[in-house]
Amino acid sequence: MPPFRHQDSILATKSPFFYRQIRTPMFSKRLLSTLLTLGSLYSAQAQDPGVGGFIVSTPLATNAAGTVKVNVLNGSSTPIPQANNATWTINLPPNIGVTGNSISPTAANITTTVGTYSPVTGTIVTLVSNLGAVPGNANYTLTLNVIGVAPGTDAPISINAASSPPVGTNISGNDNASTTITVTGPLPVGLVTFTAQAQPNKSVSLAWTTAWETSNKGFRIERSKDLMTFETVGEVTEVAPASNGLTKYHLTDLTPFMGSSYYRLTQTDLSGKATVYPAISVVIREEAYGVFPNPVVSEGSFMLRLDEPQTAILGFYSSQGCALPLQKTGFQAGNLLLKTNSPLPAGIYLLTVQERGQTRQHRLVVQ
Repeated sequence: MPPFRHQDSILATKSPFFYRQIRTPMFSKRLLSTLLTLGSLYSAQAQDPGVGGFIVSTPLATNAAGTVKVNVLNGSSTPIPQANNATWTINLPPNIGVTGNSISPTAANITTTVGTYSPVTGTIVTLVSNLGAVPGNANYTLTLNVIGVAPGTDAPISINAASSPPVGTNISGNDNASTTITVTGPLPVGLVTFTAQAQPNKSVSLAWTTAWETSNKGFRIERSKDLMTFETVGEVTEVAPASNGLTKYHLTDLTPFMGSSYYRLTQTDLSGKATVYPAISVVIREEAYGVFPNPVVSEGSFMLRLDEPQTAILGFYSSQGCALPLQKTGFQAGNLLLKTNSPLPAGIYLLTVQERGQTRQHRLVVQ
C-alpha cells in the first residue's frame, strides 16, 4: 500500500477553488491530459455532416415538371476538413427522373453527381465535399429539377449524410431524412405558355401554347377584378382531341376591365374533368402610356406613364444607340418622374420600358 500523502487528502476534500491554489507536478500533468482529451472529443463531436427536411412537388403528374429540395449542412461551428469527404446521398424512386440540379448558396467545395436513371431502382444523387472544407454552420439547399415518369403513390425519397474517413464521434441524430412523392397520371394538356397583353385599342390579347394534348375537349377563358369572382370571356372548342406537337391558341377580350384585372385558363377533357391554371394579370390604363411633356427642355424633368413605376426597367439612348444615364426623382399618381443627369443636345432620344413581360419604346424630343 503506498504511503498516505497529506496533499492528496487535501485535494480530495477541498473545494474546486482550493484545487486551483495547490499546484503539484502530478496534478498538473493529469489536469492537462484530461483537458486535451476533452478538447479532442469536442472537436470530433463538432464536425457534423447532417441533413434537413425535404420540400417536394406533390402530387406530380406524369410528364410534368417539379422540384425536390433538401438541406445539406454542417451541424456545428467546426469546419469539416476536405480530407473527410463529407458525403450526402439522395435516393430517388423510379417514378421520377432528374432533369437538372442547383445548390444555393453556391458551393464551390462540393461536387454533385447525378447517377444513371434505372426503371427499377431510380436515381442516386451524391454530393461530396472533395473540393474544400465544409464551413462551420454551413447550410445549403439542393434543388433537383424532376419530371414525372410513371404513376405511383407514396414513392420513398431518402437522404443520408456521412464522411470518409469518419469525423470521429459524429452526432447521428441528423444523419438521415425521408419523405414520399406521388406521381399521378398524365395531364390532358401540357401548357407551355399563357399570356395576356393590353393592346393600344384597350382590348386584351390572350394567347396560350400547348406541347401535347390528350382527350382534350376545349378551353375556357375567364376574367376577374379581385381573383374571387370570375366571368367567362370566351371558349375555344375547335381542338384536336390528341396531339404531340406545339399548338397555339388565341382569343381577344374586346371589353376588358379598366385598371388591373386577371385572366385564367380552364381546360376540360372528354370526361368532363376540368384543370384550372394559375391566373395572370394585365393593366388597361385610362390614360395612354408615354412621356409627358414631350418635347422637354435640355435639363428639364418629365413624367413617364407606366404600370409598375417602382420595378420597371428603363433604358435611355441617343439617336446613335449610345446608352445615357437617367435619374429617377420620384413618383406621382402612379407615374415615374425622371430627369437627365446632364444637359443634352437637342435631338431625338429613345426611352425603353420593360415591365410585365413586355417592352415598349417611346420617342423623346429634347429642345
